[in-house]
Amino acid sequence: MKSKVIPIIVIAVTMLPALGTLVAASASGGQVPIRYGQIIGAQLLLFVLFVSAQVPEVLSRDQQHHLLPLLFTRDVTGVSYALSRFSAMFTAVFIVALAPLLLLYLGEVGIAKDPASTFAVMGNRIWPVLAQSTMSAFAMTGIGVALAVWSPRRAYATAGIFATFLLLAAISTGLDDLAGVSLRTAELLDPLRAMRTMAMILFGETNRGMELNPPASIGVYIALTLGVGAVGLAVMTWRMQRIRT
Repeated sequence: MKSKVIPIIVIAVTMLPALGTLVAASASGGQVPIRYGQIIGAQLLLFVLFVSAQVPEVLSRDQQHHLLPLLFTRDVTGVSYALSRFSAMFTAVFIVALAPLLLLYLGEVGIAKDPASTFAVMGNRIWPVLAQSTMSAFAMTGIGVALAVWSPRRAYATAGIFATFLLLAAISTGLDDLAGVSLRTAELLDPLRAMRTMAMILFGETNRGMELNPPASIGVYIALTLGVGAVGLAVMTWRMQRIRT
């Protein structure tokens, strides 16, 4: 049960802002806008908490309890083990990231005065919902597995993952504030800031900061998130092929 506490809390907390937004939009007769990018951007740190808690459960326990020799005596290679663990973790994070966005999407259609016509207008919005969930999950899973695979201790792996995200955020902010690096260049070093901006662009939203400092093209953020995830998977695969069993 201890391993289920954080996932349950994260799922509940991520759904509450979406529900609150839908209630406000319904009560105001549609006057309160539903901003997908803003809501999901504010929840990314909760996804980091989920990844930090769950990736070590998936990876570190096998090393800690010396299960890898038993697994690898079957038809399981380091590559297949890495791919299966990565896929499992990616699926979990994808579901957590998709749930609030899907709730907003279905809720926006449901609270409309004419759901059918509203669905016809915003039917294509499902693609940004799926794209944001997929790329966020891929990048976060990549970072998580690349770090957790090095430690058999879950506590160390959890602390390492969470600290890495915070460190990257601090470095990005420092480069922006102290080193004079442009805001948009510095944010590429912080996965969370980059994913927030990507979400705003995907859903066609903007804020004051984006108006003053226009972001890079959406292709830059997509390449960054996919690249981070791919590198994380590569590191994990390399490690599993060389780990001593």
